[in-house]
Amino acid sequence: MGSLETDQRKGSSEEVSGALVIMPTPLRASSGPVAIWLTAAGWADACKDTLGSSWLITPDGTIEPEMARRLATTPRGNMAGKSSRSMIPVTAKTFLKDVRSLIWGWRFRSAGVHGPWTNRRLRFVWQRHDLFQSAGLIAARRFGCPMVLFVDAPVVWEARKWGVRRPWGRILELLGERTVLRRADLVACVSEEVAEEVCRFGVERQRIIVTPCAVDLDAFQYVGNGTGLRLHYGLEDAFVVGWTGSFRKFHGLGVLLDAAEILMRHVPDLALILVGDGQERAAIEKAASEKGLKNVVFTGTVPYASMAAHVSAFDVAVVTAPATTDFHYSPLKLKEYMACGRAIVAPRVGSIPSAIRHEHEGLLVEPGSAQALADALRVFYDKPILRKSYGEAALERVHADGTWEHQVRRVLDRLSETVIS
Repeated sequence: MGSLETDQRKGSSEEVSGALVIMPTPLRASSGPVAIWLTAAGWADACKDTLGSSWLITPDGTIEPEMARRLATTPRGNMAGKSSRSMIPVTAKTFLKDVRSLIWGWRFRSAGVHGPWTNRRLRFVWQRHDLFQSAGLIAARRFGCPMVLFVDAPVVWEARKWGVRRPWGRILELLGERTVLRRADLVACVSEEVAEEVCRFGVERQRIIVTPCAVDLDAFQYVGNGTGLRLHYGLEDAFVVGWTGSFRKFHGLGVLLDAAEILMRHVPDLALILVGDGQERAAIEKAASEKGLKNVVFTGTVPYASMAAHVSAFDVAVVTAPATTDFHYSPLKLKEYMACGRAIVAPRVGSIPSAIRHEHEGLLVEPGSAQALADALRVFYDKPILRKSYGEAALERVHADGTWEHQVRRVLDRLSETVIS
């Protein structure tokens, strides 16, 4: 430790300002709406607003946060029919991906050492955790400032939860994850569940902070009631329930279709808007058709600049989760819903109850329960005043403590308390 102390001993009269935000994922490796890029853009903008300057560094060069958002949400065609099948066994494919991560990490290790920030006295270096990635650690030691490692999940552990088998997984954790986790000055985890797992690597609890996903209120502005989008989709008079994200199994989106099937018996003007794309989209589209759901709009990937308008078109915004999955995520969509003043129905699982309070900013239901979700949606259908009240409370709450700037300030406060030793 002692990075700040080293920085102070330099005796420079230049004011400490700015931060490096290091994303080790190549841009070409991303497709569809990618939350990790939106997260990096949020941190980069918040560091600039708070510290005066920041640089977002990728294997493809230094980019502006707006470019990261644009690339993350550039429509890439309908992914619904795409398949991950190939002649290569899954275990072999996983091994090859891990070897590729090793190569990327080696090539990228010095990415933050040289650039326009070279003569600055940086406040900290932020890096997203990934296999074999130590660029943030190297840059932080080079500039004598703390290194903040952002962890949305330990890689091997999360993949195991998704059913990815790695006979070499323990060795991979030791060689590709543990070193940087244990050497980071501060480990910023998206949830308490992730923080608990990080402790397993030998990271002391006092060097861990929980920093849930947040929202940039300038980049994601409330735009009214979404009348234009509702007209565009022919849903101007409907009761619109909306969801945003990538179509992946762990989101448990099928529970929303089951709830809609129950709800449409009482709500004839029910409509769903599902924003996003992914390999599970074809299965969801088929399930919606089989259930006889009439007004279901699959928008595909939409540009980030249009996301707020889409969310504002929802009467109620939904987060879903299957009943049988351990929930360690911090849904980016949740804070975006709040920023648009939407009433929210979400599962009572993981970190979500700490973000929205039941019967205040939204309604919390049992994960995986279609009946509970349908009942909550019907409450909002029957009581428009209630959903307006909850939406206003959600908007007020996200302004109070749900922005990326709040997370940067929390990190700065923790660094000032714990890094000097």
